[in-house]
Amino acid sequence: MTAATDKMRIFQIGFNRCGTSSFAYFFKKNGFKASHWQKGTVAAAIERARMEGKPLLSYADKYQVYTDMELMDLSTISRKFWNRSAIRKLLRMLGPEKEQVPIYAYKYFKLLDEQYPDAKFILNVRDMERWVASRLRFSKQRYRSCIHGDRYHGSDEELAECWRSDWRSHIANVKEYFAERPGDLLIFDIETDGVEKIVDFFSMLELDPGHWKQRNANSKK
Repeated sequence: MTAATDKMRIFQIGFNRCGTSSFAYFFKKNGFKASHWQKGTVAAAIERARMEGKPLLSYADKYQVYTDMELMDLSTISRKFWNRSAIRKLLRMLGPEKEQVPIYAYKYFKLLDEQYPDAKFILNVRDMERWVASRLRFSKQRYRSCIHGDRYHGSDEELAECWRSDWRSHIANVKEYFAERPGDLLIFDIETDGVEKIVDFFSMLELDPGHWKQRNANSKK
């Protein structure tokens, strides 16, 4: 990597259950510092910086690639990754009414683009109904979050419809924002696109396609 590409930030700004761990694994194997979820701490760090009016990566600046930037419930955040004083400060800033509202830091893509002008973005997508089905299977374990909060909806039907609405809105917003800048946004269908599309888009990075591996593939079907 050159000095310029070494400083490049890559933000995955699609939803979870769409190959987020595959992207993190791929870039890690290619020598990049990649973050995947990190127990929600990256999303929390970005939210704290945003609320303080600081650059979004002020508290999460050690990575080059950021995937699955969300936190379902701040009350569940691991003390292993964040100290108590940092958590308490963010809780105070959010207020009790927002403590259990998920943080979707990938939705701050416009601000990330403004603050990190050399960044590239990946919009990871798949068939929406299969995505909903995958999330519902995952929700049987623990995931029932939506834009309204964790476990806000009383039925799978209501939850799934909320997810569909959020999907349509977010995907449309991203595509509209980058409509005139195809060189800054890679739209990658995790179900139909091959790794060559990633390699070609990031041609300046000379990525090894042999490192591509679909992670959690069984749960994405």
